[in-house]
Amino acid sequence: MAEDGKLLSEEEMNAIGELVSSGALEGEGYNLSQEYKSLDLLAEDTTGSGINMRSLEQISELFHRNFRTGMLETLRYNARFEEGTVTFMNYGHYIQQLPQTASVTLFSMPPFRNDVLCLIHPQVIFSCLDNWFGGSAKSLTIVEGARAFTATEKAVIDQIRNTVFSALQEAWSPFLGVNCELRSHEENPQFANIAGDSDFVVVNRFESIGAEENLGFVDLVYLYTDLKLERDALRRRLQVIDPNSKADQEWRRDMSDSMDEVPFNLDVKAGELPVSLHQLRNLKVGDVLPFRVPDNAEVSVNGFPVFKADIGSVGNQSAVKITETVMAGDDNE
Repeated sequence: MAEDGKLLSEEEMNAIGELVSSGALEGEGYNLSQEYKSLDLLAEDTTGSGINMRSLEQISELFHRNFRTGMLETLRYNARFEEGTVTFMNYGHYIQQLPQTASVTLFSMPPFRNDVLCLIHPQVIFSCLDNWFGGSAKSLTIVEGARAFTATEKAVIDQIRNTVFSALQEAWSPFLGVNCELRSHEENPQFANIAGDSDFVVVNRFESIGAEENLGFVDLVYLYTDLKLERDALRRRLQVIDPNSKADQEWRRDMSDSMDEVPFNLDVKAGELPVSLHQLRNLKVGDVLPFRVPDNAEVSVNGFPVFKADIGSVGNQSAVKITETVMAGDDNE
């Protein structure tokens, strides 16, 4: 062995190469005709040493549905999360991909022996907060470097975490009864140690997509050994739900009812009055600002124009009459 700890030094490798090229190194070589069997550790049908990939995908689909409904009910946020991906990798490689600051929750999930990790990308937190205060849930610029979350951001994190726990328990229930219990919370992913760098983990990622941009993601990270120990439960087949079935229709009705109860403010823009900075600075109580009422008023929701309307009155109250839809998309939505 070479002195630097490598199996062979560069000089030794070159010497072996010369012997092979000259034919001086004799031996039986490799038996390329030997039969082998490929084993996919995440395949649905394994020989008992792997886990059922299809079951994990079904759990992911159930979580995706429950999580979106929960976000709507608790944060009034109609989160546009894509259906989750399930990826197999070592923990060290996973940690290297993460931002310096994120919400990282470690929680127990009996009967799993080890902790499960939930990572919430800061863009998800910021877009939820922006939406909560009447914004459009758009992507915000993240300053490079670690920083602590504010008290308001932590309150949003708590709501998202509770939604994750509830959705996850419900998603696993057809396969295994689990209970999520908070263990610790970190804001630097490097401090979240649920496994060694070389240990294998299964990452279930849900990307949050905005109108024209990526709004971060939510990760659920399981140790592969825990899933392997519960492989008998994961072999159970969950019946695929027929979109015309009673259960699916009930879910659609509940989702529709929940959305119908989400409050919105309609703003009517009755006109504009351009003023100079000098005029603005000299305005005082009692000043009268004349302006021309436009032929059509603009009706918007959270800053997005949705209708044009005529301005008038009903009885002794001002009113508008919808004349045109300007919102992009299906008029029935």
